Amino acid sequence: MYFLDMDMRVFTQELEPKVPFRIARGTKHYVENVFVELRHAGITAYGEASPNRFYGETAKQVKEKLGSVKSALSNLSINSPTDIKDHWKASWEYLAPSRAAQCALDLALWDLLGKKKDESVSRLLWNEPAHALTTSCTLGICEENEWPARIAEIKDFPIIKIKMGSPSDFPFLEYIRSQTNARLWVDANCAWQAEEISEVLRQLHAQNVEMVEQPLPPAEDNAMSAILQLSPLPVIADESCKIISDVEGLHGRFSGINIKLVKCGGITPALEMIKLARRAGLQVMTGCMLETNLLIAAGLAIAQKADYVDLDGSWLLKESLFEGVVFNKGELSLCNRSGLGVSTTGMYDN
Repeated sequence: MYFLDMDMRVFTQELEPKVPFRIARGTKHYVENVFVELRHAGITAYGEASPNRFYGETAKQVKEKLGSVKSALSNLSINSPTDIKDHWKASWEYLAPSRAAQCALDLALWDLLGKKKDESVSRLLWNEPAHALTTSCTLGICEENEWPARIAEIKDFPIIKIKMGSPSDFPFLEYIRSQTNARLWVDANCAWQAEEISEVLRQLHAQNVEMVEQPLPPAEDNAMSAILQLSPLPVIADESCKIISDVEGLHGRFSGINIKLVKCGGITPALEMIKLARRAGLQVMTGCMLETNLLIAAGLAIAQKADYVDLDGSWLLKESLFEGVVFNKGELSLCNRSGLGVSTTGMYDN
């Protein structure tokens, strides 16, 4: 039994994207992520959360919630994934309503267990190492004078995901299609109108777009059944699918779900969401926010069983606090290390 008489440190760090990251809801010039560091028996384990105001989360609130759980760790024992699952449920007493705080702690415990057992988290989850996967690379909404430089960087990548705030962004899509043969995905981030969606989906299909994420706000999910019946493309729920209990209600409204660890509370609930999605006949996508290689590595472990992979969050940043994830023109792989497989870089705040 691993008794966690440990030191726990929680801190925040501002992270800057390479270029301002613009979606339908606004532009991000930086994000403030929250990090957990656990030290026990000579092992240091890490967790991360990328709080998002859309889900009612801020870095300050997440940090405060994580501070409240320290006392509970002294009586915790971790010997198996089942122990982590039990703690994930029990910690909600301290961390509610913050799924982001739950995510950061959950990742740190998985990293700790993997390092103690000298196994990768992927092997703990699936009994096999993490295989290299192809991820989409995101193009945020941008002005026409920015198009050539933005597409030049990724036109040879295999999958491009386009943030598309409205049908008025079609010229951007058409320009991208003229410059690359990459597979194209589109993310609306809840910005479209119900009456226009069927025609928009038809036009996207004509441009060989493969799938669309979240065209309407979650409050309008009832309209999605009729839209899905007529859609020539898979439609994936993102903002409409946050936690485990959301999954079953999306059958018949969406083709699949986008699992983001910070939305649902970490690796532990993501496993259950995959099971429920498959049972409901839904496809699975693994997504991310703007986040370091630490969260991306955890997402990559989950993505081993996904249909769509969108884990470019650290590639979009100027710098990352962690290394160990290899990003090569849209192909993601992990170094062969225990735990989540990452280590700190020189810019990590010690």
